[in-house]
Amino acid sequence: MEASRAEGQGGYFDAGRLSPGEFMGMGAALVLFLSLFLPWFGTSSTNENSKLGDGSITGGDSASAWQVFSTLDILLVLAASAPFILTWIIGRGHKLTWKPGEVTMIVGMTALVLILCNGIILGRPGDANGDSFAISLSFGYFIALLASAGMLAAGYLRQAVYTDARKPPGVI
Repeated sequence: MEASRAEGQGGYFDAGRLSPGEFMGMGAALVLFLSLFLPWFGTSSTNENSKLGDGSITGGDSASAWQVFSTLDILLVLAASAPFILTWIIGRGHKLTWKPGEVTMIVGMTALVLILCNGIILGRPGDANGDSFAISLSFGYFIALLASAGMLAAGYLRQAVYTDARKPPGVI
């Protein structure tokens, strides 16, 4: 007999410990991961200077995050793993030094800012010379924005709603 079962803690992984926040976070993370394969940016078919990457994506073609970015795509995959790691920790019943959901919320917020910076705030990616003529945002970019906002909301939901309320000092 396994030691954890002998102590009455249940099985290896107890899905009963999970809240809707974990499921929402995993769903948003899965959508974020899948959005990396969708078109994020598009080139103009009428402007020959509209190029992405090494110049091979041009003439009205679109490019995914994997084709355009060299580091951001890896960071977003790591961000998408955070809710799954939290679910594993909660399902196993491990003790945390932080509120469950805080890391997912921070990772979702960071992913949201990184996506916004690499398309809207700091401009769109261009060719090797740094020029970005007539580069448009495609639907994969907006799906990634919504998914990272979903991770942020799921982390907030988990850490704000599904934790025990703290009592002020002196209250029994």
